[in-house]
Amino acid sequence: MSTISSLQLAANNLNYISMMFVRCYCYVVIPLGVVGHLLSIYIFTRPALRSNPCSMYFLAAAIIGLVDTCYTLPMRMIQSGFIDTDPGAHSVIFCQITWFLLYSIRGLCPWLVALACGDRYLSSSTSTKKRSWSSPHVASRIIPLTIFLGFIVYIHIPFFFKIDIIPDTQTPICYPPGPPGTYRIILSFFNLIYFGLCPLFCMLLCSILTFRNMERSKRLHVVSSNIMANQANQNNQRTNRHMLRMLFIQVFVYCVTILAYSIATIYTSITAIQTQTVFQVAQENMIIDVLAPMTTLASTTATSTKTTTTTSTKPTTTISTISTTRNILTVRTTTTGEY
Repeated sequence: MSTISSLQLAANNLNYISMMFVRCYCYVVIPLGVVGHLLSIYIFTRPALRSNPCSMYFLAAAIIGLVDTCYTLPMRMIQSGFIDTDPGAHSVIFCQITWFLLYSIRGLCPWLVALACGDRYLSSSTSTKKRSWSSPHVASRIIPLTIFLGFIVYIHIPFFFKIDIIPDTQTPICYPPGPPGTYRIILSFFNLIYFGLCPLFCMLLCSILTFRNMERSKRLHVVSSNIMANQANQNNQRTNRHMLRMLFIQVFVYCVTILAYSIATIYTSITAIQTQTVFQVAQENMIIDVLAPMTTLASTTATSTKTTTTTSTKPTTTISTISTTRNILTVRTTTTGEY
């Protein structure tokens, strides 16, 4: 009996620590995230950056990040930061809709950043055909399509999520990782692939290819006869360097937060079908409660860097040369105002 009591006491302590962490984290990150995303939206809606396709992807990521911060974190705080306050535990419809929106919104940010990485690769290519894909016209069509597909891939959640009963306490609960069993395991691996590995692989691959294009462009000879064109090119290169710096920051943070959460959900999904003590359950709940809110950190981290982005001057002169100053990120040939 004393062993059971000590395990229950230790479990209660872990649950309390978990709740306090979620509260403190949300109280700090929510206001900072809202301010940061609003500043990002302000920066990327300025006329000087509005025609930059990479800034369009960042703008979409900032808007999705703002929705994520204002929806996901408050829901996490309500569900995990207090006792018996989960509204999804009392309504199966609310449980299904809540987690459908949460998973869909959260999965969009990594893919939008991956698109920004791809845009940097295309814009730095020496191929005119590839550079033509780095344009506001293409970005304005890819962004809505990505958002639509981001919701479609999680359409299965309303059909499988349900309210379960905790055996020890006989209290209803809407499990965030999904109901225990085969579906939760499949969903965990799906999240690891769709939410973690695939976008990170795309980010890293495009970043490596971008660096390769940069090294190639350094060996090219600069030929230009127009001072205004050179100045415009330098401004664009400075903006592109800021864009690439933001990408690297976000890729690193995504690697740390998203992969850790995805691996943790796979582990807890497998152990959920096994017999566990209350202390083991509390340990796993604490891991999820700590890592889950941190998946929104990546979209918030880059906002401080985004606000330092310098504006670029729109090129108005037709250029028939390849600009190759140090750290060049964009190669242009015969373009007027578009790169």
